[in-house]
Amino acid sequence: MSLLTRVTAYSAKPALAGVWGVVTYGELDALIVRVRESLRQLKLVRPTAFGLIGEHGPASTAWLLVLAEAGHFVAPLAGNAAEHPVKLALINAQWIITTEPLSWNLYPRVDEPSAHPLFARLREQGAAGLVLFSSGTSGAPKAMVQDFPKLLSTYESRHESRLPVLALLGFDHIGGLNTLFGSLAAGSLLVIPSNRSPSSVAAAIAAHRVAVLPASPTFLNLLLASGGAEGHDLHSLRVITYGTEPMPESLLARLKAAFPRARFIQTFGTSETGITKTESPDPGSTFLRFDDPGLEWKVVDDELWLRSQTQIAGYLNASNERFTADGWFRTGDKVELGPEGTLRILGRMGEMINVGGEKLMPAEVESIVLGVPGVVDCRVRGESHPLTGQTVVVDVVAVSGEDPEKLRTLIRTTCRARLARHKVPTRVNCVGAVSGERMKKTR
Repeated sequence: MSLLTRVTAYSAKPALAGVWGVVTYGELDALIVRVRESLRQLKLVRPTAFGLIGEHGPASTAWLLVLAEAGHFVAPLAGNAAEHPVKLALINAQWIITTEPLSWNLYPRVDEPSAHPLFARLREQGAAGLVLFSSGTSGAPKAMVQDFPKLLSTYESRHESRLPVLALLGFDHIGGLNTLFGSLAAGSLLVIPSNRSPSSVAAAIAAHRVAVLPASPTFLNLLLASGGAEGHDLHSLRVITYGTEPMPESLLARLKAAFPRARFIQTFGTSETGITKTESPDPGSTFLRFDDPGLEWKVVDDELWLRSQTQIAGYLNASNERFTADGWFRTGDKVELGPEGTLRILGRMGEMINVGGEKLMPAEVESIVLGVPGVVDCRVRGESHPLTGQTVVVDVVAVSGEDPEKLRTLIRTTCRARLARHKVPTRVNCVGAVSGERMKKTR
């Protein structure tokens, strides 16, 4: 059953909750009818590209589903149109849609639809296109074009669920869209917090009895360290999924102690290959096992390679060099193989630190540092060194009032006791915040 059919069938169930209130599936269905009429009034004679500006909400959800149904190309973008001139030009967006939770505005941008070969190929196949952009942290953002109907078809076998889910990852992020489509397919309530601060997220969980929280290890660490959950009843949480970066073992242990009733599930996905179904060998393990009939995987020279049914059709502004001739995607993730078909994500191959020929991944040092009393967050990186080529440096966010010198000494002592000599940080910096997620994989 398609997502649009499911929306109609679920009718009276609550669908989306946010600062605007609660919208039922029936009300979302009525909004979809209005969006279809707005699209019909544009009198488009062939598929074209839309920039969809907004966040998770009823109107943006309705437009996303209707554009997929009508065979158009859509790039969901957070913020406002003025922030995305390069991205809108790249897809040659003919129309811009700006959304509020329950309303929208349409603006013409250019006269002619995009003639990009990727769009042309999807038009010939009668398929809509979903365009997602990489974060651009390692250069210009890459525009990835997904066969939208094929992606949506992977949710058709979802079972109905009554467990409310929280939307934490963005509307323009493959993980955020996976949460949205999965929730709609299951007939669940998707709860959108007023913002992504720990206190707002905790308040939304408590107010709507959220049972499923998809998050990154960085956010979960911030939730524990910031005290944002204090004063809120989070006992409704039954499942906490985590991904986008490696999970330090010390952090997972603290999370399990803080949320003893919740089951922790590691997820994995890339914008190029989609979100993959996984399972953990046991609750406390940072290893995972792929459990997805639509995915093949292998490890080549410690790098994870994937081939999936939901791979992108290609890039609008980059070569397909990371794809092999026979369809394998080189993820750039360094992995460690475990027993019985399991593996553990260690980090990005490009973030490997080489100390005098001895190699290490930042995540293994971060896991130790995060377990040191007085440490709120940390980020390990390599710095140039005249003798060893590189040396290990750690930036640490300390608990308020912590003595920096005592903390530095404790970190060094702990690392010397638990790590090989070349992995011990040679410098410990106390900083106000670490930049970005530790091993972000949003491409």
